[in-house]
Amino acid sequence: MKGIYAAIGVISALIQTSCANLDVITLNTGRDTWIQEAEATLVVGNVPNPITGDVALWSAIMMDKKDFLQGVTQNSPSSYYCPNLGRNWCNFAYTLVGSTTPENGKPISAPPGSRIKTHYKLNANTNLWDQNLYLNDKLVSSISSSKGQRGKIFYVSIECASGNCATAPAHSWENISITLNKADQSFGHSGNWEYNATGGKMSTADNGKTWKFTKLSIPDTPAQ
Repeated sequence: MKGIYAAIGVISALIQTSCANLDVITLNTGRDTWIQEAEATLVVGNVPNPITGDVALWSAIMMDKKDFLQGVTQNSPSSYYCPNLGRNWCNFAYTLVGSTTPENGKPISAPPGSRIKTHYKLNANTNLWDQNLYLNDKLVSSISSSKGQRGKIFYVSIECASGNCATAPAHSWENISITLNKADQSFGHSGNWEYNATGGKMSTADNGKTWKFTKLSIPDTPAQ
């Protein structure tokens, strides 16, 4: 992603670069603004058919000092994080520290139709980013990292992290919200998102500090 080894390109525990990275949403902050909190809920569809390569769906925040925070949902024939995954999705909180060192919370598998919410927030007391991942509203994976860093770019993406990936099945994102450190009307996006996604209209009720999205639907998408 953007010159980084696919934030989850180490998922396979092999040193491989990402085959493909498809950023459906890319939102950059301005010079004087930054992201202090965000959340997004992924409603997963079926797993890829056939199950080949490492197909990943994620939301993420790029930090100003290049740490990369992700809520990862992935499927592969031999998942490093979720052994014996079968026809389920593997989910976990994840941070790529300084573009090179991966850290992750507890991984947990989930069947198609599950709701996976990732909440990112800069903790005012510790100055760390607390990243919590929920499966059907139950907290299952957490990580705190990136002390003193500021969120600069928000993503929703599809990735082929390694191998020859099958098509990423249709899925949706709900309750996406982003809170900036101060109001910025220019942060809003109008028009369509990438890769034939529909919905995801942005709105703000406080002049541009807090942004909410309508449901974002992403069709079957070749992941390479």
